[in-house]
Amino acid sequence: ASAAPETAVSKKGPYAGVFHGTVYAPDGSKANMSLDLTHEGNVVEGTVFLGEGLSIDAGLCGAAAIPASSLVASGKTSAVNPKKLLATSVFDVNGITVKVDLDSQVQGDTLKANAKIDLPWLCGSDPVITGTLHRA
Repeated sequence: ASAAPETAVSKKGPYAGVFHGTVYAPDGSKANMSLDLTHEGNVVEGTVFLGEGLSIDAGLCGAAAIPASSLVASGKTSAVNPKKLLATSVFDVNGITVKVDLDSQVQGDTLKANAKIDLPWLCGSDPVITGTLHRA
């Protein structure tokens, strides 16, 4: 009988796990958020769950409540610092393409994140959503 082939052991990164917390918009609105992430090598993937309550003031383009939702996201950690994640996502909001630039850092069981919403130039300044989440 032949021996079973050895399987590669993957090293899980600091973003692996489930995180819960609250995110805040500049207008003072807030919503609960949960992240269910995998982190292998420098690749971070998972599902983002956003609760009700967050609104975004888009200046001249008006304000909008962000509905409760979930979405799949992915990004890569820095080659020199696996605790830092920079990612960009693009969303369609009422026919307008909106880019979100995420900058996050994990320290132990705490994930701190800033998400800059890159609005069309005619709307005004780009709001930044901030949040601190804790590993479940």
